[in-house]
Amino acid sequence: MGDAKLPLEVKLKDGRMATIDFLKASDSAHDLQRFINAFVDERSFLGYDRRFTLKEEEAFKKMQLSSRRKKEGYLIIARVGGKLAGSTGARREKYKGRHNISLGIAIAKPFRRIGLGRALLLANIGTAKRMLKPKNIFLSVLAPNKRAKALYWTLGFREFAVFPKWMLHKGKYVDHIFMKLER
Repeated sequence: MGDAKLPLEVKLKDGRMATIDFLKASDSAHDLQRFINAFVDERSFLGYDRRFTLKEEEAFKKMQLSSRRKKEGYLIIARVGGKLAGSTGARREKYKGRHNISLGIAIAKPFRRIGLGRALLLANIGTAKRMLKPKNIFLSVLAPNKRAKALYWTLGFREFAVFPKWMLHKGKYVDHIFMKLER
């Protein structure tokens, strides 16, 4: 699956099918807004601590589409039964770090633990290698997010930096861990 090109159909552990593809101009900014704001409301492990407006999501969508055209990054989304279930993106670092690619991922609560995160990350890693030709691929995770860390480990990511007590999560400062793809 890591070498498959998008769009991609993936069968999940619960038997449902996920469609994985790049963000398109026809995708709804309103869907993106609902998706990200659900993580804010959940107080999830993502770094966001305030809800986003529709105007902000429209600007985000426009920036993501432009970034893909410039080969600076992209956003991949997954839909299950027509519903936005997950997203993963890649972003080229700036200037002297431009050969390093940062990944991010978010899976909506009803779609966790059924293989969608793994499928999205494998699609993203393969896409990043093909499109962005990175020297390094890395991501970050908050220390309490044990499930995500375990997934990243199985995909070949290894810790290379820890910022101790760096991020405020649910009223407590937690370590921010950076992991690099080693294979």
